[in-house]
Amino acid sequence: MILMIGCTGSPIRRSGEAAKNRSNLVKLQIGMTKNQVMDLMGTPSKTEAYEIQAKNVEFWLYLTEYSWTQYTGATKIDYTPLAFEESILKGWGRNYYDQVLRIKQEIKIE
Repeated sequence: MILMIGCTGSPIRRSGEAAKNRSNLVKLQIGMTKNQVMDLMGTPSKTEAYEIQAKNVEFWLYLTEYSWTQYTGATKIDYTPLAFEESILKGWGRNYYDQVLRIKQEIKIE
């Protein structure tokens, strides 16, 4: 058990990371720069980037819940996405993420 506590990917450590990230989410403000968000939230667990309506949209995903199983690890819903356009925070949360990606899917290529 002691070894698991010290491991980077251990459930105990990941749960602590999720709690810290949830606490920091309430401090976010629309219009913050990437550097300001990085100072507050730290390095994201994952990143994604898309071009949507001629704009570059980047998502930083932070672990905010930790429902782990030995077969799947952390799940997609355990991460809260933060959206940036032109290096400025435009919104966050799963609903915002889904809305932005829905717009991407509705764009027709002719």
